[in-house]
Amino acid sequence: MNMKIRKFTYIAAFAAGVMIQSDVLANEVIMPVHKEVWVASGVSIKVEVSYLGKPTEGVMVSLMNNGKTVMQGTTDKTGTAALTVDDYKSQPLTLRIQKEGYKTIMMMGMLLKDGSKYDFALTKGSGTITTEVGTKIEKIESQSEKNLEKIESEKQKNIENTEKAEQGAVKNEEKAKEYSEQAKEKVKSAEQTQKEAEAAKKEAEKTAKESEKMEKQLETNVDQAAKQREQEAKQREEQLNQLEKEKSEKEAMEKAEQAKKDAEKDAKKAEKEAKEEAKEKEEAAKREAEKEKEARKEAEEKQKAAEEKAKEEKEAAKEAEKREKEAEKERKEAEKAQKEEEKYQKKLSSLVEEREKIQKKREKLEKSQDKLDKKIKKGKIDPEDARKEQEKIDEEHKKLDEDLKDIEKDLNKLKKKYDK
Repeated sequence: MNMKIRKFTYIAAFAAGVMIQSDVLANEVIMPVHKEVWVASGVSIKVEVSYLGKPTEGVMVSLMNNGKTVMQGTTDKTGTAALTVDDYKSQPLTLRIQKEGYKTIMMMGMLLKDGSKYDFALTKGSGTITTEVGTKIEKIESQSEKNLEKIESEKQKNIENTEKAEQGAVKNEEKAKEYSEQAKEKVKSAEQTQKEAEAAKKEAEKTAKESEKMEKQLETNVDQAAKQREQEAKQREEQLNQLEKEKSEKEAMEKAEQAKKDAEKDAKKAEKEAKEEAKEKEEAAKREAEKEKEARKEAEEKQKAAEEKAKEEKEAAKEAEKREKEAEKERKEAEKAQKEEEKYQKKLSSLVEEREKIQKKREKLEKSQDKLDKKIKKGKIDPEDARKEQEKIDEEHKKLDEDLKDIEKDLNKLKKKYDK
């Protein structure tokens, strides 16, 4: 992709960002002040599986509780499987790793920590490799219900005051909505122009790819091709089954030991978090009440903020109009880049045709060479005549090689001219 097309892509992305920002400003005015706090209970982990240091695809990875599968997945090309357990309650689980032709890996007593990653290595054979994770987590229940009624009462008072303060900001919000609608109209116009610019950019990229394909047809190393006609390829293959087995077993043991250490580390973190959970519940209730108190202050200030928001929306409408003009300019630049690429491709086509003509001449020479070789082999030609014919064939090959070099020079000049 040339510099003009890349520049177009960056500017297009910037224009799209402005449109998104305008929508956010438009919606922000009518958002409610009261917000519920949702705490996700799901836990996600990643398991990476390899064999002799290479990622292994198609390995079944399962999380089990008392012999029942809670969640399972399969490793991808990178050897990674992502598992998520919804509503996880810090219960010990068993991790099982299975693939046909390899030993099964079992890690028991795992306490999951969100975001953790475990690394395992397979070894060929049958049977099971089992590892126990040392942990002793206990259930810790909250004892902090004494002050919740008082906190809730204060919270309700703040909610009532917040509702009263919110009513004072309605008028200014309506003004903000009016300016927001103006901004949306400008954004739609800019978006349409942006789509046209994107279409022109894609067409230019398509043409550029066709040009690259032609370049590959022309980029021939003449000297290497001449040598290649005189050489023969040799292949050899060695078997390293025993070494592979020893290396994989050692790697599997090291990975399993490290995974055990990681799991035990996560278990200790889970124990610490469980002990802190009771304290956090009461503090969370206090924080929620404090939030309602702050919400009341925010609502009282909302009327003033709504006036500022109306001004911002008006500015956003002007900015959207400016972006519309910029998008139109980008579309024209993309169309210009497309025309340049078409000129470049046309000249490439001419060079490709010349090279194909040379190739046809080369094929005729090769047929002449085959006929001469057969006459020499059967003794049906005078040696001196054979040498003369061979000299003619070699001379023609040299001329064709020079023609190919001329094409390569023309290609390099063409690339330089069009900045390829």
